[in-house]
Amino acid sequence: MSYRTSNTYETVYILKSGLPDSEAAAIHQKVDHVIEKFGGKVLHRDDWGLTQLAYPINDETMGRYTVAVYQGKSGVVEEIERHFKILGQVVRFITVQVEADYDYSKIKKQMSLAEEEMRKNREAKEQRKRAQQQAPAEA
Repeated sequence: MSYRTSNTYETVYILKSGLPDSEAAAIHQKVDHVIEKFGGKVLHRDDWGLTQLAYPINDETMGRYTVAVYQGKSGVVEEIERHFKILGQVVRFITVQVEADYDYSKIKKQMSLAEEEMRKNREAKEQRKRAQQQAPAEA
């Protein structure tokens, strides 16, 4: 019987919108350092950029979203989240354990396709609405 010594995790964290790129990079490096300290490695990091928050958090209405997919030994998540709680620049964070064969690039591609589909549906709906509004005016 074999036991896995490390698990795969995905952490999404939101940084304050006014944070300079250099400070954001320092936070990313801190996360990397903790992961390496726990015998892990970063598999993917994706910066989603500045995005409007669903609701204001501590007077912040925008945030810099980052996704990190990594492997690490037991305790890595607790240590990363401990650092997030100490840092005032981190607005929110969430971590989930994912399957060992988790492929973020595949998931990202699926998200892009879904977003494109939603955009097309929204445009088609707007076109139908404009056509309906013009039809009574012509009659």
